[in-house]
Amino acid sequence: MATEEKLPRAGLSVPYLMGWHVRRVMLTLFGPAQLGSDSDPIERLKRERRERSARAVAGD
Repeated sequence: MATEEKLPRAGLSVPYLMGWHVRRVMLTLFGPAQLGSDSDPIERLKRERRERSARAVAGD
């Protein structure tokens, strides 16, 4: 089993994190087949979370 990367939580609200997990589960169950990293919706979701956490920590 592959190890899951540790995604940032700093600066993210509990409702956002809950919604993020729901979106990830929905994409896992009902999303498209695994695509390349540029077009994979789960990878896009992870990038969005990293960027949002970085903005929150930076204070923007």
